[in-house]
Amino acid sequence: MRARGSAVLLVCAAAALSLGAVAGGAGARSPSFAAPTLLAASLNPDGVAIGDLNGDGKLDLAIANSYFDAEEDEGELGTVSVRLNRGDGTFKPRRDYSTGGGPHSVAIGDLNGDGKPDLATANFDGGSVSVLLNGGDGSFRVEHDYTTGDRTVSVAIADLDGDGSPDVAAAVAETNTVAVLLNKGDGALQPPVSYATGEDPFSVALGDLDGDGKPDLVTTNLGSASTASVLLNKGDGMFQARRDYAAGAQPVSVAIADVDGDGKPDLAVSHFGSVSRPNFVSLLFNDGAGAFGARRNYPVAEGFGEIVAGDLNGDGRRDLVVTNDDSDRLSVLLNAGGRSFQPALVYPTGPGPQAVAVGDLDGDGRPDLVTADNVSEASNTVTVLLEKPGRCNVQFVLRLTMALAKARLAQAHCGVGAVSSAYSKSVRAGHVVTQRPRFGTVLAGGGKVKLVLSRGPR
Repeated sequence: MRARGSAVLLVCAAAALSLGAVAGGAGARSPSFAAPTLLAASLNPDGVAIGDLNGDGKLDLAIANSYFDAEEDEGELGTVSVRLNRGDGTFKPRRDYSTGGGPHSVAIGDLNGDGKPDLATANFDGGSVSVLLNGGDGSFRVEHDYTTGDRTVSVAIADLDGDGSPDVAAAVAETNTVAVLLNKGDGALQPPVSYATGEDPFSVALGDLDGDGKPDLVTTNLGSASTASVLLNKGDGMFQARRDYAAGAQPVSVAIADVDGDGKPDLAVSHFGSVSRPNFVSLLFNDGAGAFGARRNYPVAEGFGEIVAGDLNGDGRRDLVVTNDDSDRLSVLLNAGGRSFQPALVYPTGPGPQAVAVGDLDGDGRPDLVTADNVSEASNTVTVLLEKPGRCNVQFVLRLTMALAKARLAQAHCGVGAVSSAYSKSVRAGHVVTQRPRFGTVLAGGGKVKLVLSRGPR
């Protein structure tokens, strides 16, 4: 979705500096992952969702592809790809289904009440939401499109009016609104009702923010005010006027999760980032009535970030995962309790990860990660990271002090091997000049990383 910026070396150096000092605690067990598997995708995968699409008890993938058949110059069409799971975290060849133009987001839910998960996409170029009903075996019928407005960029599914049928909400950037499409009960949607949000909404999430049992709406808004808009549900699928909260510069994605364990869902917000500005995740904490006051920032790696929440290490706390497209990686913030997080761990993906989802893909009871990757139409992959205990996931420690490098590697189940020194004009004395093996290498638990420390200029 975005063109990439600076050279990878510069990006990684800046990432090491930005991640050197992080608010957080210690003690939470870190997950470890097998080496990433990159699957070929259709053109410009921008969104990904996980669900059991064919009813076999195995979690499958749905990927929104924002451009298709560009060589034929047939305009900005779109598809959603379905990859069915073999059961071990490997996937069958994809099947592509047509959607409206330029889908940037996909959501999964049983829209027609037949017990089979259906798909909805937000179509940026088509100005619509597409609904694809499941044939029962993980195949999908021709889409039905509902006009919502230009630059419909994000979609979510939940029962908003309490009638037992899931409804659809979509962020519409062109009109600064969120469109609510209530379900008629058979998978057909009513005409959209639009509610004002902050300027240029880029994502939408649904969750019960005020504890009344009714899903509320949140959008993150890229406009100059950089806000999150909260719209509380009146109970019948109608929504109160928005309340806007400062969310940090250029907020792009929001996840709803009780991160501090007080029983009140909070907002986790990610941002556009680059090597030229701080890169962080913002947490907006819920006062219990669906209002948000205190905000804290937690550093992550560089780049655009979609954010999701999940318990990655089995400690009962909600952790955060965010994509970083400028540095081709995921940042994982492990919850250390209260409002603290461990320093971000980072894991390699395909070039330009745009979206991320969490789910147990190989049936071992541990959550895995999947990203949709694209960079200026040059990279089209889906990255699968399977959680495997006892792995050393080598972290990027260049330009860190010896103490910080050792701590970062230990957090990822790695040790420090031989340490030597060398003169360097560009790296301060006492900081890491080179590491072997390189970032992203997967070793057996306790694997050793050799470091060379700078002695400063000769």
